[in-house]
Amino acid sequence: MRKNLLALCAGLVFLMTFSLAAQEDDDAYIPTYVLGDQMLMINGGLFTPLFYQTLSGDIHSTHLTVGGVGSIQWSGYLNNDMSIGAEGGGMFAFTPNDNNLFMLPVTIRYSYFLRKYPFDFPLSIAAGVNFLRLNSVFRILPILKPGISAYWNYDSSWAFGLNIFYWWTPDLYAGPEPPQEHSRFGNFIEFSLSARYHF
Repeated sequence: MRKNLLALCAGLVFLMTFSLAAQEDDDAYIPTYVLGDQMLMINGGLFTPLFYQTLSGDIHSTHLTVGGVGSIQWSGYLNNDMSIGAEGGGMFAFTPNDNNLFMLPVTIRYSYFLRKYPFDFPLSIAAGVNFLRLNSVFRILPILKPGISAYWNYDSSWAFGLNIFYWWTPDLYAGPEPPQEHSRFGNFIEFSLSARYHF
């Protein structure tokens, strides 16, 4: 019994020593990035319609189903805390009549990184153009996409995480046909998983 207890205590001391040494190694490795470092991200997940808002401020349902979203993004670091890059992707959802709505935004995204290794929390905002198609209707609209992400750094090259991006896209008319009162602001939200590669 005493031998078993001693062996157990020795094993626990060994494990604690190994864990502390591994933690010191992890703390010693904190990645830093400089101008010229780059990253490539692939995102995929759910697209959730929220509401339309009119010019007068009235709120209306989008009458859209939950859909899918996917994108690819390239960014370059400006310094250890900031990056800027380009993003392209798309979404789909369905109307009550089973018509397909597609939006294909192409944006420039700026990100500011909060870090607590091994995690990154990029705060970002993207702006660009949004190619919208619903049946035979095709529109080119502006889009703004603020968001927050959370990444776990698997190693110096790969990180995995999730994104929450808000899609705000105005659809404005000057009249007389369609009339100006048909203008509206689309509000949607994206929940997506992400894989990020540094190079």
